[in-house]
Amino acid sequence: MKKLVFFSALLSLSLVSCGDDDKPQDQTPIVQDPLVGKWNLVKGEFYQNGNLVLEQDLKPGDCNYDFYELKTGGVKDEVYHDEEADCAQDNYIGTWAYNAASKQVTLVDEEDGYTMVVEVVSVTASDLKIKLISEDGDPLPEGIEVFTYLKK
Repeated sequence: MKKLVFFSALLSLSLVSCGDDDKPQDQTPIVQDPLVGKWNLVKGEFYQNGNLVLEQDLKPGDCNYDFYELKTGGVKDEVYHDEEADCAQDNYIGTWAYNAASKQVTLVDEEDGYTMVVEVVSVTASDLKIKLISEDGDPLPEGIEVFTYLKK
């Protein structure tokens, strides 16, 4: 009888003991760049000497929103719709890079090398606010700030 109790206890312990199969397969967190995705240009704000002088809905008439599509690998599509040409699309293919230290994104058009630098003011899974820093190497004039609000 002692042997039966001993083997029963041993069998119970072997069924509930820890084993390698109890470990999660991969503890590495999945980190996806929050900037990657399709960002619709929703609203623009123009400030002069700290005063809001223009706030504009960026939806071009009855067309879809213009957008930036930032892809993994640093590739971007920058798509604008021409409401006077039946919402025809103009796509400026190029590259993008994010500098985490300065919180700046550099967008470069492939065709002509046009470069735009923006600062990421805030970003969530669905909202992005950027501030224009320079266009084609030229910084904005003193006292001028331009912000763009984007949504996924």
